[in-house]
Amino acid sequence: MKKDTYYFSHDYNAHNDVKILFMRQQLGMEGYGIYWFLIESLADSGGYLPLKIIPVLSMQMQTTEVKVKAVIESFELFEINENQFFSARLLKHLDIRTTLSEKGKLGAAKRWKNGEANRVAIGEGNAKEKKGKEKKEKESKDINTSNLTNSNLFRQPNIPTLEQVRHTFFQQGGTDEMAEAFYNKHSGTGWFLNGSPIVNYATLISNFIINFNKFKNKTNAKSRTEQTNSTLSYLKRKGEELYREIERKKNSGDQS
Repeated sequence: MKKDTYYFSHDYNAHNDVKILFMRQQLGMEGYGIYWFLIESLADSGGYLPLKIIPVLSMQMQTTEVKVKAVIESFELFEINENQFFSARLLKHLDIRTTLSEKGKLGAAKRWKNGEANRVAIGEGNAKEKKGKEKKEKESKDINTSNLTNSNLFRQPNIPTLEQVRHTFFQQGGTDEMAEAFYNKHSGTGWFLNGSPIVNYATLISNFIINFNKFKNKTNAKSRTEQTNSTLSYLKRKGEELYREIERKKNSGDQS
């Protein structure tokens, strides 16, 4: 909401006002919406609007000029004076708002005057307090900066070459295939693991070899199973073909 935007009183039972009811009976809830849009526009312009602005208002509300003119002229909700229209009830609310605003300004000026004498003494205490606060904030900032410097956000991984990885794998009983798989896996993540930089990749090789062998054994077992199933399927298919051939010859001999 804008700084210079003000509210005005909105009667919670306005929808039951006789004039509003008559308007709603003629124009429905669209008329009710037009009415409150006009009230808001009047409040925003100081309480008065020229009749010649009706085409602009209807365009803003995406409705017809006929309906807007009807709400203004036909239900005694607004008054017209010298090519302007206004709401007498709204003007009362605006006057009340102006009065309250002026009283608020006078009260603020009085409080300011009474507090000026205390402000000098308080200002000295506040200056010391502010200086101490700034010192604590600086110390806290230094600590936070130190923590960040040692965090994973600033640490960098120790990236090896493929030849270094191969050499380390061979030392731990691995193979060239394992080394390349390991190197490609971690190169794809920038040599970070679970968000942390890999500083000593050699510590990961032992578990990698174990998991690699498990996966390969599982893959080989699956391959052997698929190969066996394929062979059995082939033998079954050939057996069925042989059986059909025997039956065909048998039936052919009976007919002759």
